[in-house]
Amino acid sequence: MLNSLQDFVFYAPRLRINKRILALCMGNHELYMRRRKPDTIEVQQMKAQAREEKHHKQMERAQLENEKKKREIAEKEKERIEREKNELMEKLKQIEEQTQRAQKELEEQTRRALELEQERRRAKEEAERLERDRQAAEEAKAALAQQAADQMKTQEQLAAELAEFTAKIALLEEAKRKKEDEATEWQHKALSAQEDLEKTREELKTAMTSPPAPEHDEQDETADAGSAELPSDGVTNHRSEEERITEAQKNERVKKQLQALSSELAEARDDTKKTQNDMLHAENVRAGRDKYKTLRQIRQGNTKQRIDEV
Repeated sequence: MLNSLQDFVFYAPRLRINKRILALCMGNHELYMRRRKPDTIEVQQMKAQAREEKHHKQMERAQLENEKKKREIAEKEKERIEREKNELMEKLKQIEEQTQRAQKELEEQTRRALELEQERRRAKEEAERLERDRQAAEEAKAALAQQAADQMKTQEQLAAELAEFTAKIALLEEAKRKKEDEATEWQHKALSAQEDLEKTREELKTAMTSPPAPEHDEQDETADAGSAELPSDGVTNHRSEEERITEAQKNERVKKQLQALSSELAEARDDTKKTQNDMLHAENVRAGRDKYKTLRQIRQGNTKQRIDEV
């Protein structure tokens, strides 16, 4: 209280009221003095303990809050990792499916390339055989022409046989040309299949090197790439045996083809436009005479003539 202030004086008509007012003032003064008096050691210790407990509780609350945030962050990180794991597993599954499709396509293209190579070789061998037949026919034609020059043979029969050989040579040349065209076509197809095969190999290699990829994929790719090579050595080793086995069949097939072609030409020929050579050729066919019999007869005639001269 300030000392400069004057006393507050008032009067009450009753004594009991004065005593109550005095007690109220005294209590107020005591509380005022108590608030300004320093705390005792026990009170200070109690306040310090209360502050420590409060601080400890705040620290525990902050630690719990921090742990809660860390737990939430960990859960979010776990969910993110799980989501990325699922995405990677899906990508790996897609890569495996692409690898399987590429492997199947690679095997199919390898098989097609092998078939095309075999067809090309067969066409080439057929063309070579037709070339040999053509050369044989040319030699027979030359031999017949030489025999005709040496022997006293009728001009009509010689012309008919020469025309027959010329027609056969033309047919053989046409067949050879078709076989050569067929061989060229098969070769182009084989080259196209080889290009597709190389392209598929590159796609397979690209798919196999995409992350993430398991360790055994590289080994599978190496084994698959090795198995994709054309087994041309095995085909080459069996070629001579196949030629020996099928040589007679090929000759018989060509003979039948020539007979069928002759039949078609005979049906398409106009009988009203037959020449003397055509009639002579038909007569030789009905009589069973051909170039080989003619050559044998010429040789027999030469031999008999030499015997008679001796």
